Amino acid sequence: TYVGCEKPAKYGRCLIPKPAGVRYLFVAMSKADVTPSSSEGETSSVPQRSAELDALRRSAEALISGGDSGKAIDVLLGVISSLKSDNQRLVDRLVQSHRALYGRRSEKLTAEELGQLVLALGGSEAEAANAEPAVPSPARSVEVGDSSEVDKAKSPRRRRAKRSKHKGRTQLDPGLPRVVSEVAVPADERACMHCGEEMQRIDHVDHEVVEFIPARIEVHVERREKLACKACKQDIATAPRKSPAFMRRAGHSLLAHLIESKCDDALPVYRQRDQLRRVGFDVPLNTLYGYWSEAAQLLFPIAEAILSTTLGDDIVGVDDTKLDYLDPAHPRGKQRGHLWCFMGTQPLVAFGFTETWCAEDVAPWLTAIDGFIQCDDYKGYATKIRVSDGFEVPLVPPNRRLGCMMHVRRRFHRAFKAKHLGAALPIQLIKELYDVESEARENGLDAQGRLALRTEKSIPVLEQFDTWVDTELPKLRPTSPLATAARYAKNQRDFVARCFTDGRFEIDNGRVEREIREPAIGRKNFLFSGSAEAARRLAGAYTVVLSARRTGLPVRDYLIDVMRKIDSGWPARNLTDLIPTRWGLEHGILSE
Repeated sequence: TYVGCEKPAKYGRCLIPKPAGVRYLFVAMSKADVTPSSSEGETSSVPQRSAELDALRRSAEALISGGDSGKAIDVLLGVISSLKSDNQRLVDRLVQSHRALYGRRSEKLTAEELGQLVLALGGSEAEAANAEPAVPSPARSVEVGDSSEVDKAKSPRRRRAKRSKHKGRTQLDPGLPRVVSEVAVPADERACMHCGEEMQRIDHVDHEVVEFIPARIEVHVERREKLACKACKQDIATAPRKSPAFMRRAGHSLLAHLIESKCDDALPVYRQRDQLRRVGFDVPLNTLYGYWSEAAQLLFPIAEAILSTTLGDDIVGVDDTKLDYLDPAHPRGKQRGHLWCFMGTQPLVAFGFTETWCAEDVAPWLTAIDGFIQCDDYKGYATKIRVSDGFEVPLVPPNRRLGCMMHVRRRFHRAFKAKHLGAALPIQLIKELYDVESEARENGLDAQGRLALRTEKSIPVLEQFDTWVDTELPKLRPTSPLATAARYAKNQRDFVARCFTDGRFEIDNGRVEREIREPAIGRKNFLFSGSAEAARRLAGAYTVVLSARRTGLPVRDYLIDVMRKIDSGWPARNLTDLIPTRWGLEHGILSE
């Protein structure tokens, strides 16, 4: 049946135009005449598939007629196995695509998935049906008489810290400004109903209502006195300027607002323009972009100082995310650049921008790191580069490279989401490793204490995990998600294992991934940077703003102060005094 429309309907090679005045057109055809399809490629592939099947049939018939029926069966089974493998691969890709499009992004398992995990680990259906199923630990070999392992397996999990005992609404910050309006008892109720004497005030009852006061624009006018000699009319004197003599109309507070709104609130400049227009400041968009660029340029020297300080730490985490930038010379009008994130042991975060994903572009930063580098499996880290003495060395030296258990877990989680229940055991083992890390944090252990705890509890679990990978990987279909996860874990084994050899090391690079989410969220709003140079300024602005936020500073006050100092000619030799950690110590916000 064909429902008429203006365009001709296409059934294979048959085009059926809709006659004038006809709403429905019924056409009867044989299957030999018409092959319904959705695209030209699918239609043209039908004869090819038919030819392949005919060739396979003739080959099998020739083998059978020659008395070699066993080989014919093997050929057919091989074809079926190959088709099943391809079909399963396509199913896995479809599941991943649907989850990326419609599913949850969190790697935390739902109650239903936890139930599947319980069943996969040998739990009962009653345990799996609970609202919060308790996942059983994987079976381990425990020697007879070793009661400590049994007691640890049976010990209840540490309860989370209890919530605040405050009842009712959340308490408001006492530092918020308050406007108090007094409400007196009516005059006819102020006298005691028993003796008639006037009652005295003993207390009050407060009812708080939160109101929002919109932002406002103030114009600060520096009115300089101007003198002239009226006697001889030959001399004029004008008072000097108190503020720096720059021609910019925007003050430091407005510049700080532009920087903070884009880097901390992910608000593009054109939306900020709408906000400013609503409070009475109507400014052209290009002018506002100019203000933002100038503010970012003022902060760039501080960003370079933060980057240098971060790369000098003993342990540096590295990750990257894409950031498109406009390029008129490119056929598509834009190119894909990369925003790199660096975090050390201090509460600072630094960003850098490269126009490509080549290892040579990021090499100046990574070769400046003398400590350990924690990173993912980006192939560029193993790329050999030529150093100043002429030798070629890996971009990240293998003896100073740390792996990321979060990336290992992510692939097993992806396989479990794709209904590969064999991932249940490695997921549970990785969960036990993170339970040890949580125990160390809750007990406030230092580096030595955490290393001792890892040696006692984490190393046996890690060995069991490695044993599972070595045992199961050869049995898995090479292209399956579970095999991909196991292969990744095996390739990263040495780097991940090194994380458990020192209490200073984290077992994953999560701190970097959490900070890099901020630019990733902003990227969804402003889509791209205007140029490669603008992307570098944006990286510098992110460095200053996110470092101030992680340090615990009032970001707005900090930006206003450092931009005012740089505008006033702050000496370059004292530039490190303006990085957030030192600024906070100087202003009494942070302690040693």
